[in-house]
Amino acid sequence: MKSSKKLGSKVDTRSTRLAAVAMVAAAAMAPVSGRAQNLVEAGSGSADGGSGAAMQKMQRQFSIGGGSLPDVLEQYRQVTGISVRLGMPKDAAAQLRSNGISGTYADDEALRQLLTGTSLTVTFQDAHHATASIQHSDSVSVLAGLQNNLPMNKFSEDLIDTPQTVDVVPKFLIEDQGTSTLKDALRNVPGISLAAGEAGAQGDNLTIRGFTARNDIFLDGIRDFGSYYRDGFNYEAVEALEGPAGIQFGRGSTGGVINQESKVPVEPQIINIQTQFGTDATRRITADINEPMPELAAGSAFRVNIMGQEGGVAGRPFDEIRRFGLAPSVSFGLNSPTRFTLSYFHLSENDTPDYGLPWFFNQLAPGVSRHAYFGFPDENSLKTNDDILTAKFDHDFTKSIAIHSIARAANYPRTAQITEPQICSNPPASVPVGGYVSSLPTVAWNSSLTCSTLANYDPAKIVVNRNQIQTKSVEGDLWDQTEVTAHFKTFGLKHNFVGGIEGGQEISNPIRYSYTISGVDTVPTATLLNPDTTQVFSGTGYTTSVVHTKVESVGLYFVDTIKLGRLFEVSGGARWDRMDTGYSIYQPVKPPTGGTATATAVLSLVESQPTYRAAFVYKPTSHGSVYFDYGTSFNPAAESLSLSVTLTSAGLKPEENESYEGGVKYSFLNERLQVEGAVFRTEKDNARETSATDSTLTVNAGNQLVKGAQFSVVGRLPQGMDLVAGYAYLDSKVLSSPNYPTSVGFPLANVPKQTFNVFVTHKLPLKLIAGVGGNYVGSRTASSTVPYVPLTYSAAQTFAAGTSPCGATATKCYQVLSTGMKQVPGYWIFNAMVKRPLTDKLELQANVYNLLNRFYIDLPHPSHLVPGAGASALIGVNYKF
Repeated sequence: MKSSKKLGSKVDTRSTRLAAVAMVAAAAMAPVSGRAQNLVEAGSGSADGGSGAAMQKMQRQFSIGGGSLPDVLEQYRQVTGISVRLGMPKDAAAQLRSNGISGTYADDEALRQLLTGTSLTVTFQDAHHATASIQHSDSVSVLAGLQNNLPMNKFSEDLIDTPQTVDVVPKFLIEDQGTSTLKDALRNVPGISLAAGEAGAQGDNLTIRGFTARNDIFLDGIRDFGSYYRDGFNYEAVEALEGPAGIQFGRGSTGGVINQESKVPVEPQIINIQTQFGTDATRRITADINEPMPELAAGSAFRVNIMGQEGGVAGRPFDEIRRFGLAPSVSFGLNSPTRFTLSYFHLSENDTPDYGLPWFFNQLAPGVSRHAYFGFPDENSLKTNDDILTAKFDHDFTKSIAIHSIARAANYPRTAQITEPQICSNPPASVPVGGYVSSLPTVAWNSSLTCSTLANYDPAKIVVNRNQIQTKSVEGDLWDQTEVTAHFKTFGLKHNFVGGIEGGQEISNPIRYSYTISGVDTVPTATLLNPDTTQVFSGTGYTTSVVHTKVESVGLYFVDTIKLGRLFEVSGGARWDRMDTGYSIYQPVKPPTGGTATATAVLSLVESQPTYRAAFVYKPTSHGSVYFDYGTSFNPAAESLSLSVTLTSAGLKPEENESYEGGVKYSFLNERLQVEGAVFRTEKDNARETSATDSTLTVNAGNQLVKGAQFSVVGRLPQGMDLVAGYAYLDSKVLSSPNYPTSVGFPLANVPKQTFNVFVTHKLPLKLIAGVGGNYVGSRTASSTVPYVPLTYSAAQTFAAGTSPCGATATKCYQVLSTGMKQVPGYWIFNAMVKRPLTDKLELQANVYNLLNRFYIDLPHPSHLVPGAGASALIGVNYKF
């Protein structure tokens, strides 16, 4: 027989490791910032090795109110003299809530009551010391709580008291859905819609509450400006802050911002390896390894996340995705007032890209196959090679005052050559029925030829232009953000204060090319119904522009939250930003059109703007709040690190935005079900538009409005049920537009009136866990300035000079006989998941996407349409230690 001592040692070691893994799983429900990862201990004292049996039988009166678990355990220590140690990072422990206790209990029973609903079990070492540890990992997935706060220091209040819509895509949902990209994670957030990349800037392109947020994506609270497709292998969580956010994040943020929260080193050991294999030759492996070094520098840890992926896209036979990611990080001083974290993030991508299918006036080209590919598989490519180095420093002067600083150097090089399928050149403006135009639309591959109209098209005869979008660029930034947080009282009122300064340098150096000479594309065309993907690429390419942009920025801000007793809170803040932009553009060689090289144009622009915010919160209970929020933001002319060649553009005023939001937040079932709803209104003044008479000119013109309502629910319910659902209603329209008067009253681009998402998981017999869900996205228009297009025209009509209704110098006009909205239809898609643990360390998981194999347009663009992926499946094996 084996020694019971050895056997017990093995069991204890195994239990310790399993508890560590389970603790990490629970802590992952909320991002853990490196600023506060020291172990939490309510009280202190040394173990004396004695038995606690007599203590556990004693009865005493308890009256401990509910609150954060560390605070409640400190009250328990003061009553009983028993110190309770929690082996988890401080931020993770602070997110656990206790309902408190009232009545007569034995000390051990009272402690277990205080830990009810926290997924923690307690072990008494002696009469004065106890340890609360995480239950078995199988239980954690069901019982662990929801994220209660944001790890960014900018936000001092719990989520339930934050007067703003904050949608956190929880880590358990990302894992259940098998989500690997930021784009797919955001499908779980109502009020967000996705769009295709712009001509010169590929990567994630999205709209929040009706306004573009391409430049409002952040990584750990600092702007992540690069044009690339973001992979989630190093995510702790994804946070969507909708509504006014100009105070905390600076320029942009009209509809809100997206923040990616990175994984950081923690004290428990982690080994988590995931593999996925699926349809379309998909192969993906990720590894998350964390190694603590408790004896070094008051508690240190090293963590590395690695990812490799190859595969295709269901229904798109030539799309290929090849990615590699590496993210090491090291933290020092986890158990001290001074913490330091150094992290590096690398993501490289070498894809065969796809800009999908062509428009034909106001609709998808007729008769085109959902599988059609109009590019050159051996020539088209998208290559990015992103490197981000971040250093983070935190120091607690006292329990009430701390300083936090984060510095970053980032480099985002990319090269792209992508084929954009086109049939007809877009009309310059919407023209109503009865109006006149001076010329008919032309084909995209030869501007001298008239394009067919919808009344007489023959799909078999339609020729598709293969427009080449080719660019080479390097974006980068050097940035520092330093904040002070303070908790203090004045005149008996509690203040939570955050103040900061940030600034740095951003650069963008794109080189762009063209294959069009004198209105004719030199690249071979394709037929609509049978594009030749084996055709060898050819064409005469030349450099159209070389751009250098450098922006130096600085921002100062503060937010103060004042607690007016138990029921009311008010907060307010202000920010001032300054952007100094230098911009140059030139054409270095003579173009093949017979013209001359363009002289260098040098522009400079200084923009400065204040923004403000005020909010009021009413707390009828500790589990709910009712709030009203007002905020301003602005979009500078050089927001995307680009200016127009024309000097008029350099004099543009910033777009100015005002937002109002009122909402309700409540949590139920011991913080395991969170429900929130809001109504909102955002208006943009000085909206920038391209001039209707000069495409090289950008002007301030018009007002835009989005108003609506939003509702979401997130729950980790009993019996193994998880629930995430959301709905948003957006009413958007152009209020005024001197340059495009026919767009007034029409919706903004890429703004579906309704969006809905839901995903539910539940435990089944045989240890199975199954999930099912879906997404609905309403119809969307492709352009705010050209929401509808003419479809049919009369024969040419001749007018005397000076009397033409289509221009002062025109003598021939065509009357518009019919028009159509240029929009993509709405769609439903459904997904499913099933998983089962094989052992304590191994888990098998299968995901099926687009169960009904629906054909839909996922990413619209004014010049092309990218269809969504067809039905596909992934099978994965997850190893956790």
